[in-house]
Order: sequence, then structure tokens, then C-alpha cells
Amino acid sequence: MRLKKAMVGWLTGMALISAGCSQSSENSKGAAENKVVYAAPTELSTLDSSLVQDINAANYLGHLQEGLFWEDEKNEVHPSLAKELPEISKDGKLVKIKLREDAKWANGDKITAHDFVYAVQRLANPKTGASYSYLLENFENGPEILKGQKDYQTIGVKALDDYTIEIRLNRPTPYINHLLAFVSFYPLNKKFVEEKGDQYGTSAENVLASGPYQITEWDGSSNKWTLKKNPNFFAADKVNVETIEVQVMKEVSTNVNLFEAGKIDNAILTGETVKQFADHPKAVKREKARLSYLEFNRKKDYLNNAKLREAIDFAIDNKALTQQIIGDGSVATSTFLPKKFYFNPDTQKDFVDEVAVPEKADGNKAKELWEEAKKELGKDQLTIRLLADDDEKAKKECQYIQGQIQNHLPGVQVELANVPKKNRLKQMKKQDFDLVLTEWGADYADASNFYDLYKTGNAYNAGDYSNAEYDAILAKAANEDALKPKERWEDFKKAQKILTDDHALVVLYQAAETQLRNPRLKGIIFRPVNLEFDFRTAYFE
Repeated sequence: MRLKKAMVGWLTGMALISAGCSQSSENSKGAAENKVVYAAPTELSTLDSSLVQDINAANYLGHLQEGLFWEDEKNEVHPSLAKELPEISKDGKLVKIKLREDAKWANGDKITAHDFVYAVQRLANPKTGASYSYLLENFENGPEILKGQKDYQTIGVKALDDYTIEIRLNRPTPYINHLLAFVSFYPLNKKFVEEKGDQYGTSAENVLASGPYQITEWDGSSNKWTLKKNPNFFAADKVNVETIEVQVMKEVSTNVNLFEAGKIDNAILTGETVKQFADHPKAVKREKARLSYLEFNRKKDYLNNAKLREAIDFAIDNKALTQQIIGDGSVATSTFLPKKFYFNPDTQKDFVDEVAVPEKADGNKAKELWEEAKKELGKDQLTIRLLADDDEKAKKECQYIQGQIQNHLPGVQVELANVPKKNRLKQMKKQDFDLVLTEWGADYADASNFYDLYKTGNAYNAGDYSNAEYDAILAKAANEDALKPKERWEDFKKAQKILTDDHALVVLYQAAETQLRNPRLKGIIFRPVNLEFDFRTAYFE
């Protein structure tokens, strides 16, 4: 495949296929200008790698900033700013990384080990307010820093010289290479970040690139932005596409019309449009390691009632939601882990198949549970505010969920609050919701990336779920069982059972995406885990 050739060229330094071929068919204007015109589902929330929380913004950060390591379409890790894969001690607690010496920031500054140290310290600094700071739990002094017991500058990272990084861990971390490829660990230019202060990452002029592209047009709130090839990127000669113009498209029909008119290189499909274009030669379906789910706010007394939470779960038919409402290839599930993600170390059986969490969809059972909940709560009327994004797909999902809850739980009213994703994330952080329709995509290839979210005090545990037994099991998986694959497998099975028995959340489906895509646009890297796509290997045929 041409994609494979492009990847080999990228990873080994061989020349990529030239973009100077004849341009004469679909979107010939974009191809002739060596420009991709791409649709995005939502606005950019931030381009600050320490603060980013949503996948859309992270996807574009991955084009602007470069990490020590880079993952291909199979999520295999390759050196990028690093010269080679890390040197790890036998006990798994000491990691040394040598950096390449030819990498520069877009302003010409050299990228050094000090930039990585600064990025990690900034992630650890409580004043930053980074939700992903919990990823530092395995770093030396990380737990104490997160609890406010030690200074953030004592985090276990230092520069041995300008191009050598030493990372000290408090426990073995089998997924450390994947973790270091994640956006939160991208180096940062200290001088630039501190000059910009609170404005860093809020607009094009407040971002300094180290990756294959620079952002040249974005005012922080607009629904379009432009990426231009970064001439100072160390592998700029292997980046073919010169310009990527991105436009937020929340209305599917508008997106499709522009695609069919040859004015845009992709169209994101949902619902009826997926069925309409199911056999279209330009339709491409892609599975994701991403789950959609409902989170309960435990600050609301009535949502501490297990019978009510379970009733809500039984009221929603996940299969009907995915097949009749969304219709984009997403698959109903009740397990808080994607399929094709985590496998039994002995039998290679998929985790989701082995735990076999039963799907709940029974309106009569929902009514029975609601009757019991009413007696325990001492009330028979409730109004629940459901928070979600404001794109077309999220609105349809919310309307379906609203109808199912109100139909099966008489006396419960569901008020919908569909807001831009940036606002939804802010409201979640402030716990300004009753129910929230949210999602989580795998940042790195390990089950802990999902189950850690519901640990007591985790920054992404927006609903304040807490279970001491659950916390203890995850601590065991992270410590004494860290290098014992069989025991760790059993730990995560127990963790899932607790979430299921507690009705801690309502898992809805594993996401898939169907797009119409310009068939002449080749070589985009699509990943199941971490950042979803990468244009650095793309080209027009």
C-alpha cells in the first residue's frame, strides 16, 4: 500500500512520494495547490499541550508540536525528537533518553532536554491546573506532588545535559513509551510560554511550533484555522502537503454538499447519511478505541441513589441508539474498555468478551427500579439536566436519551443543555451538570487509561465517584502487579465488576467514524489509540 511506503519513508528517511504529480480529478484545485481542505467536528478548545482535554484539539496539537516519540497506524512507537527508544533499567524505574541535536522550534531555538523537563514540571505545577497531571503518578515524587506534599520541581525528571533526559519512576510502567508519545509530554519552549503567560495556546500568535506544521490563522474562538508547513521542522523535506485549511462542520448536510461540490476533502457522516452513502466508493469507515458514556454527578443527592442510576441505565437501549439514531458504525457496549484493545495474556481473548458485561435495555425493569427509587428518595418528581456538546450527532443522542428516560421513568423530566465542547468541558470541571454525555478515547495502549478515570480524586472523575475497594484494586495493578500480566488482567476484571455493580456510569457505545474522503488524498496515518490522525505522511496522488 502507498500508506505503508509513506510510513517507511518517514521512519527511515527515504524520500516520500512526490506531491508534484498530475492533478486532474476530485478537488483538483486543492491538489494543484498542494492544500488539504478538511472538516472538523468542533472548535479548538486550546492549543496548550498542558491543558488540552479533548481529542479534536489534541489531534491538531499533534501537527504543531512534536513529541519524543511518534506512533504509527498500529500504535507502534518510533523515535522522533528522541534519537532512539529509551534505555530502561532492569527494575523498570530508571529511563534515559538521548535527543537528536538537529531539532528546532519554529523561531530557530534548539529543542533540548530542558524543554522536556520544563513541560513535565509545568504539567506537575498545581497552578497550571492540568487535568492530565494524574499521568505523573508513576514518576518519582509524583503522588506527593499531586497531593500538595512536595514541590512540583521535585518531579522525577532532569536534564543530564542538553540532549540527555533522565526519568526516575517510583514503580515500573510497562507502557512508558506510549505515555511519552502522548501530547501532555511534548516539550515546551519555556521562554515563549512564560512570555505569553495565560495567553499561551489561545490563538495562532500565542503558539510556537516544533512539529511539521505551524498554525497561521486562528483567533482562539473561530470555527476555522490554517496549518502551514513548518520549514524549521527537522524532517520538513519529508512533509508533502503544504497547507491544511480546517473548517468546523457541525451540520452534516452542509459538509456533504461541500464535499460533493469538490470544495472540501472529507465529510463526516452520521445517522441517515451513513446509510445513504454506505456503498459509496469514497466512503471510509474507521473503528476507534473511544467510548461514549453518561456520567452521574454525585454532588446531586438523588444521583447517589443506586436504584435511580440503574433505572436510567435500563431505560436506554444502546443498540437502538447506535443502529437507529447514530448509524455511523458505532457499536453498543456496556464495558468500560474498547474491543480490540486489551487481551488475555494467556489466551489472547478480548477483555470485553471475557468479562461479558450484560447490556441493559428493559423499559419495564427501568420502571420497577424507578418505583423503588421513589420510595427511597421520598419524591416522585425529578428534573435532570443533561449536558452535552452542540454538534448534530450529540443533539440527536441527547434527544433519544431524553425520550427514553422520560418514557420509562414517569415523573422524571430531562432538560437538555447542548453547548460548544469548550463550554461543556468547563462545566464538567465545575461540576455544573446532573448527567453529562461525554466520551473517552485511549491516550495510550493500556487498560489503566480507562479504569484510572474513576479513581477517587482523578481530575477526569467529574462526577466524584469513589469506592475504596476499586481504588485498592487499581493500586495493586499499578504496583505489585505492574510486571505480572496475568495478575494485572484479573485486577482490571475486578475493577470492571465494581463499576458494573455500583452502576457508576452508563456506557453507551464504542465509537466508529464514517467519512467521505477524497480518494486522491493518500497516506494519512489513522491511529486507533492516542491522536487520531496525522497528515505528515499525506500526499495527493
